[in-house]
Amino acid sequence: MLLQGATIATVLTEADRLEANLLVIGSHGHGAVYDLLVGSVSEGLVRRSKRPMLVVPAAK
Repeated sequence: MLLQGATIATVLTEADRLEANLLVIGSHGHGAVYDLLVGSVSEGLVRRSKRPMLVVPAAK
């Protein structure tokens, strides 16, 4: 599936449309300063989603 749009809003809209029971997302783990300046999709999804989420850290 390929979707275009604002990442957080698009993921949440599709989760609602698909009636997802769980969202699994990856996280790069850049750090607090990076997230503050650039933003974090993972953090935005965790804050806005009404669904359970599993955040998987990137392998090092």
